[in-house]
Amino acid sequence: MYTRIIAFIALTSVASVLSVNTFAHGVSAVAGEWLPVIDKEITNDTSILSQVQSSPLGNEILVQFTGEGKVEVLGDDNEPFIRITKAGVYANWDHPMWFKVQTAGPRPLPEWVTDGKLESKWTLVSDKNYYGWYDKRLEKTDEHSDHWKIALAVNGERSDIVGYFKSLAPPNERVLVTVDRDSAPIADLSAMVIPGAESAIRVSYSGDHHMVVLDEYDVPMIRFSPNGVEVNTQSKGWQQLGRAPLNGSSEWVKLSSQAAYTWPDSRLNKSEQAGWKIPVFCHQDKKVKFIQGGWVEIASL
Repeated sequence: MYTRIIAFIALTSVASVLSVNTFAHGVSAVAGEWLPVIDKEITNDTSILSQVQSSPLGNEILVQFTGEGKVEVLGDDNEPFIRITKAGVYANWDHPMWFKVQTAGPRPLPEWVTDGKLESKWTLVSDKNYYGWYDKRLEKTDEHSDHWKIALAVNGERSDIVGYFKSLAPPNERVLVTVDRDSAPIADLSAMVIPGAESAIRVSYSGDHHMVVLDEYDVPMIRFSPNGVEVNTQSKGWQQLGRAPLNGSSEWVKLSSQAAYTWPDSRLNKSEQAGWKIPVFCHQDKKVKFIQGGWVEIASL
């Protein structure tokens, strides 16, 4: 994807070599540079949270399962090689895909795997309900292939993660995301756009009351106060970001002791609308107002 994401990648056992601040791409066998992006418009099982993290090493898919039963990751042969449950993550140590996804590059397979006989050798590899792995299906290997798919099964029912490849080539038109500073919605609030592969917004608040940012579904997502920043882990917009914490013992979980936070926001993406808006609510006046801005073409390449 891509964007600066402080994701639950830091919590997975295979993610320690990746930088969470990387805006890079995996190796591709076709011309150009391509970024695998999850298509959020396609409805999947709501108990599955997923994110792609890309680096110069390769592309990694991260999946958390919050439902009952199990979600199985299927290999190229449609046989499961990873199982994610509430109790932990299991891997079939006899499946070639399990060994292939542990590193971004090639890895020799054990002799008991190369015998061509697939057996059931499921072993607990994590006591968490999420896992991350490198997956070659996230690499664009065909000029005519615009989409990718990671095959999953939830309690035997297919629920694939699907996405598309985004070109990292310079666009024909370069667009600058701007903030309308003349229409500050709330006193003591300041906002700025952080450019990147996907634009992010940084919001700071120095007021004495609580101020809440709503997600794309008009649900409270991030709360600012003199005590710092908290996140509503039940917000669908927050869950789609794939950031930690993905869940907590309470609805609101503290993110920072400083009343400032930066996050990528899809509402900043260029659209057919006249401009972009991010709703905020202040407990002082109890009204929904908007951080807003627009887009300016700054160059034609």
